[in-house]
Amino acid sequence: MIKPFVLSQRPRRRVLLLLAIAISLLVWLFVQADTISIEQHHDYTKKLFLLQETDAELNAAVLASRYGLHHDFDLTTQGVRKLLEVTTSLHQLPRFLGDQHQELLQEQVAELQSHAQLKADTVDRFKRETSILRNSVAYFPVVTNTLIQQGVLHQPLSRRVGIFGRSVMTYVLIGNADMATQLRQEQDQLQQEATALDEQPREQLLNLLAHATLILDHKPLLDRLTQQILEIPTSDSGDRLTSLYAQSYNQIQLKAQGYRIMLLVAAVILAGYLGVMITRQRHTALALADANSRLNERIETLHRTQAELKRYATVFLNASEGMLITDDTGRILAVNPAFTAITGYGLEDIAGKTPAVLSSGRQDASYYREMWNDLIHQGHWEGEIWNRRRNGEIYPEWLSIVAVRDHTNQTTHYIGIFSDVTERKKAEARIRHLAHHDALTGLPNRLLLQDRLEQAIRQAQRNNEYAAVLFFDLDRFKLINDTLGHEIGDGLLRLVAQRCQQAVRETDTVARQGGDEFVVVLPNLKDPQDAGLIARKILAAITQPCHLGIHELTVTCSIGIAVYPEDGTSGSILLRNADAAMYRAKASGRNCYQFYTDDMNTANLGELLLEQQLRGALDRGELRLHYQPKVDARNLTLRGCEALIRWQHPEQGLLSPDRFIPVAEESGLIVPIGKWVIYEACRQIRAWIDAGLEPVPVAVNLSSQQFTQQDLVALVREALDQYQLPPHLLELELTETMLMRDVGRTIDTLAALSAMGVSLAIDDFGTGYSSLAYLRQFKVNSLKIDRSFVHDIYLGTKDAQIATAVIALAHSLGLQVTAEGVETEDQRHFLANHRCDYLQGYLFGKPEPSESFSLRLTNTDGLPPKEQLAAGCSQ
Repeated sequence: MIKPFVLSQRPRRRVLLLLAIAISLLVWLFVQADTISIEQHHDYTKKLFLLQETDAELNAAVLASRYGLHHDFDLTTQGVRKLLEVTTSLHQLPRFLGDQHQELLQEQVAELQSHAQLKADTVDRFKRETSILRNSVAYFPVVTNTLIQQGVLHQPLSRRVGIFGRSVMTYVLIGNADMATQLRQEQDQLQQEATALDEQPREQLLNLLAHATLILDHKPLLDRLTQQILEIPTSDSGDRLTSLYAQSYNQIQLKAQGYRIMLLVAAVILAGYLGVMITRQRHTALALADANSRLNERIETLHRTQAELKRYATVFLNASEGMLITDDTGRILAVNPAFTAITGYGLEDIAGKTPAVLSSGRQDASYYREMWNDLIHQGHWEGEIWNRRRNGEIYPEWLSIVAVRDHTNQTTHYIGIFSDVTERKKAEARIRHLAHHDALTGLPNRLLLQDRLEQAIRQAQRNNEYAAVLFFDLDRFKLINDTLGHEIGDGLLRLVAQRCQQAVRETDTVARQGGDEFVVVLPNLKDPQDAGLIARKILAAITQPCHLGIHELTVTCSIGIAVYPEDGTSGSILLRNADAAMYRAKASGRNCYQFYTDDMNTANLGELLLEQQLRGALDRGELRLHYQPKVDARNLTLRGCEALIRWQHPEQGLLSPDRFIPVAEESGLIVPIGKWVIYEACRQIRAWIDAGLEPVPVAVNLSSQQFTQQDLVALVREALDQYQLPPHLLELELTETMLMRDVGRTIDTLAALSAMGVSLAIDDFGTGYSSLAYLRQFKVNSLKIDRSFVHDIYLGTKDAQIATAVIALAHSLGLQVTAEGVETEDQRHFLANHRCDYLQGYLFGKPEPSESFSLRLTNTDGLPPKEQLAAGCSQ
């Protein structure tokens, strides 16, 4: 009889001890196999990608700020702050990395942070130097103009100083080292001549030259700083950090994989041991049940381990980077879905093949030999490579290859991880394109234009040929922008750019200077007159009808031509002379072209001198206001007057506004002049009141720039308060086009002025662009019929019909009507019979100084004697 097997106390303790050791071993293996945190890995990987993106954006912002695409440093400051934040956050490494990996990565992060801090410091210096240069560039013309206006220099020296000032500003935009050398030589000559001047002009000239020195020194310094910023290896440090982190992550992952294999082996061994124990204790039912229970627990642990293995496999399947695994001979064993999404190949298509099936052919055999040499000797390789998708498309990728080796240091597998960098390449190409091309039309900008122009000049020198520059802009383009909006204006500029490119040769360059100004560079000309042929082709192309939305427009342009070498031997001189020829074409009636002649710059200099003299006219008290009466159409009593500006020029005498107002509008001087007119009109009304006269309302014309740039409501309120005037004595006249630019803002401004008590009138009604729907919302008091409708206002003409309709329209809206340009009795009778409220024109008096107009305020009817009226009519 066989006795049941019963464990003694000692073997039982031994079994329990072995079981405890086995369980501890399994727990330890389980913990080691689960050390990698996918969330931490993904978070750190995103930071690395964000670093590369932030560095590229910062470089783009610096380039945009350097070349004037941005006039502030908001993007640059944000980019620096973001770069420093990202580099600082990279110190927070995933906790699953070992101490050795942590130390290596921290060293690389420290190196990256030092590069980032260097870039931040350099960018900070770049901003300071940019601000210094911009301030000097903004202040330098003011110093130059002030010195010329004061007239303390003799005429030849004043002319040289003016030319020197314009040359320095030209150097700021398109200057090179040769131009800087010329400017310094001219500066030295001016410095020597300054010593012979009196103390005051000498100090002023030396101050001007000091500012020029600042500009000449800082521009090349700023170019060097820009190059230094782009060369700081933050991107390379980031790439090295990414590579080092990928290596560390792969090593940790491989280590965890080993622990999972050991866990599986330990579970199998434990299961076998339990089987032996069950066999030995088969005679003991309790021991067998207990063994089965423990076996079930081990199996559950094994299932959990398998689930963990599946989760780690999920990383391989769901990674955004493409992954492939090959054997030691390079035959593909596995690929993840990201690989299929990027390349188009599934595992069934390339299993057993080598990665050579992806080769694009762009890299030669030596490139791949160096790759395999690094893999064999170093165990890894990383770099950029061009591969081919299944559909034949060639694309760039960033590839990392790691050799997996066994305990004998023999390679068993290769793992490749890559990402498609097509979008990054496109972004870099876009940045390079924006640095040299106009964003609206895609044409070369000023920087690329200067390079093409210099190439054309050098080529003409080599081949003993001609080169030409065509400078043109669109005639009355501002009117299109003001009336139809900037969207239509931008569409027109794009269409003009396309037509110009079609009208010129393939070797020619069409560039956009800015606004509606374009430049065409014509190299390889055998005869200068060939430039005229191309100019005619451009004129013909541009004058073709333009269909923009619902609008059909016909525009023209004016072209100026300068030919190398007769009209200049440098790009800047050719551009300047072509610009002068373009203005001569405009003066000749537009829609034509003009070749440059020597007298053109002389005429432009006269306009420049007039502008410079106008800048000091306010301070010198040379501006005057003349007043033209406005009478009641029924009884011809004086009811108001219009203030009209004149310039008492010290050399040319009394100038009408037609002579200097266009210059004031183009230079921006119209805004302070308009402010002076309002204050001077209020001052004169106060003077009449203080003299015991009964003043009449004074009408003041507003410019579009004054209406849009100034706080008009505050300006009028301050003028009335300063001279303590009733608001109804001041009337403001605005044109239709001015009112329709920003309807919402116009309605608010007019409502505020009307609430103040100021009278408002729409001047030149019928000649602009307006909407009757908006006219009802404008808080105006009267309309003024333009003199063009009054000149031929005899019965039966269209002008008479228009004037009659305007009067009826105004009265239906509760508005009063004033007719301008009344010069004959027939005109007066017609307007009075059609219920026009007020009349204004030479029939009742020309504009006259305040002293003469004051006499009208002393008359009971406000009109001159009949013989004076008759004399005025005859004139």
